[in-house]
Amino acid sequence: MTFRKQIKIYIDFLKIICITSFSAIILIKAKTEGTHMNNNNLNQTDAIEPSDIIIRMLTVITMLEKALERKARQNYYYPNQYPAVYFEIQSALITLRTWIETYRGFCQAGTFNTTVALSLETIGKLVADFIITSCPVKGKKQGKKSRLVNEHERIDRTIKGMLEHIQAYLEQLKLTETTVGIEIEKALFKAFEVHCSQEHEKKAIILTSKRGEKTYIFPYSNKLRYIELINDRKAFMDQVVKNIGQLCQATGHKNGCKGEKGYQLRGFRPIPRKTIVEGGNQEVFPIRMVECKGCGQKFSILPSFLPREKHFGIDIIGNILRGILLSAHSLRSAFESIKLTGHALKSKQTILNWIAWIGTHHPATLLTRAGIKSSGYFQEDEAFEKEPDLRTYTVTMVECDTLLVWHLDYVDRVDEATLVNSFEKFVEQIDFSVLGVTKDKWKASTNALKTVFYRVWIGFCHRHCLKKFRQALSEYQKQTKCSIKEVKRLYEKFCKILATSTSKVNLEVKIDMAKETAFDHPSIHPIIKEVKKNAVHYTAHKKRSGIKKTTSLVDNFLKIVKRKLKQVESFRDRHWTAMLFRAMANARNFVPFMSGAKNAHKSPFMLANGKTYDLPWIQVMNMHNAFLFADV
Repeated sequence: MTFRKQIKIYIDFLKIICITSFSAIILIKAKTEGTHMNNNNLNQTDAIEPSDIIIRMLTVITMLEKALERKARQNYYYPNQYPAVYFEIQSALITLRTWIETYRGFCQAGTFNTTVALSLETIGKLVADFIITSCPVKGKKQGKKSRLVNEHERIDRTIKGMLEHIQAYLEQLKLTETTVGIEIEKALFKAFEVHCSQEHEKKAIILTSKRGEKTYIFPYSNKLRYIELINDRKAFMDQVVKNIGQLCQATGHKNGCKGEKGYQLRGFRPIPRKTIVEGGNQEVFPIRMVECKGCGQKFSILPSFLPREKHFGIDIIGNILRGILLSAHSLRSAFESIKLTGHALKSKQTILNWIAWIGTHHPATLLTRAGIKSSGYFQEDEAFEKEPDLRTYTVTMVECDTLLVWHLDYVDRVDEATLVNSFEKFVEQIDFSVLGVTKDKWKASTNALKTVFYRVWIGFCHRHCLKKFRQALSEYQKQTKCSIKEVKRLYEKFCKILATSTSKVNLEVKIDMAKETAFDHPSIHPIIKEVKKNAVHYTAHKKRSGIKKTTSLVDNFLKIVKRKLKQVESFRDRHWTAMLFRAMANARNFVPFMSGAKNAHKSPFMLANGKTYDLPWIQVMNMHNAFLFADV
């Protein structure tokens, strides 16, 4: 039975009993009859706050949404394959969420809690039944029956726990029936009936502020001398204001402001910035303001060590993000390490907001803003991420010369259509042409690259080829009982042919001239045949110097993703995972390599001759408007 039909039955039933606060409690008790109250969460000696009940309701809805989406991703490839009941449940969840968010001010009314409880029970049963009954399409793996039953029972326990919590909350309220109260509850009941009959859209949650276009950043990292600088009017004019047009984005001006921008000082912002710095102290930083001579618009001028609209100093945020994104630190570890600054966080959500802050923009967007010009030659790979009951992939493009990560995407499959869509996202962010790509011989990605990038040169990775050749030689040795010395000779000969061939014809001739009988063996011949067929791709590095022989650079970067997956076991939420991956790419582009590395103390951004102003990496990102989310 669908959600709307079930709710219609409940509405008709509630009309009969003429629901009030007392009948609400009786009805919830009937729903939870035979269950035991959870002593940890429902200790009736502890008062349940109205905000707490709302948060719990929304948390259960979020849990149901994620369970529904995850099961759909496990069983189907494309949204158009999802059964109709999926969209019915999704619509019901959105309807219930919007009802709670719209009428949360009435959370102490019996009608409000009863309608939410009945709706949660109905939707929970639909989601649990969807998990049990949905069948995977061809190519998707059927889950174990025991696992499906466990998921069903987990959802059932969660819903029962929520109903018990609502019951305890209603009993705690000790509602009394008054004429006004009854009229309010009747009006709420009527509003719920109307609300369920309408279509609703899920509101997008924006974790980053769209403000900031009237805030300019100038390079300055010395907190101790900042006050001295802003109080010296002449020094501030000479060092900052006169150069502001060259340093900052041209945003926030009034319509009709044309020509070269000139600025004059206009005092201080009324409210200074109060920022938590190293040591846990909150320091006050006055903010200078300037006015455009052309249009009269005023702008705030921030030093690079102050982030836009954050309570913590940018260097503290940078250290935490570097540990999470590049060194596989957990959220719990980051949460605890913040205490070392002397100022503990109230919630882990603050750290998640920081990840969203650095991962909102596509890597190519930030590099383009910073004025980086790419050579147009990349290494591309699709890495399989082995998540429980899910086959997911990361699509990555790394520039060969500078090690910059220009594209990183999280997808559920790597067929041609999906890869075309991923590469088109990349094209939307760049202002140059992609000339050549080094990759493995996955046909779907080859076709996708040719579809999106006009006349692109494609070179195949030698390392992938040699790995398969070595495996074929192992099988050849088992079957022919040849010596290890002979296997080594064949491998070195094939390596030399592959490395020294200068063209398609040259590679084919060298293989034929080798006259090795082992190359005709059934275990080795398919490899030789494939190399001759794709000879033009295996020798592309001889025609275009930007194309490399292997995909080692992109493979090394993908180890970061592998480490994070090994730590968390499953990424779960698709939207947040995509944001996490973009954050990883942005951090990798700006964080310098550690001591002992080939490019020690240099970041890929430095290797691309990006302007750093001799600032720490997170302040360099701040200078290049990595944290400006208004249109530039």
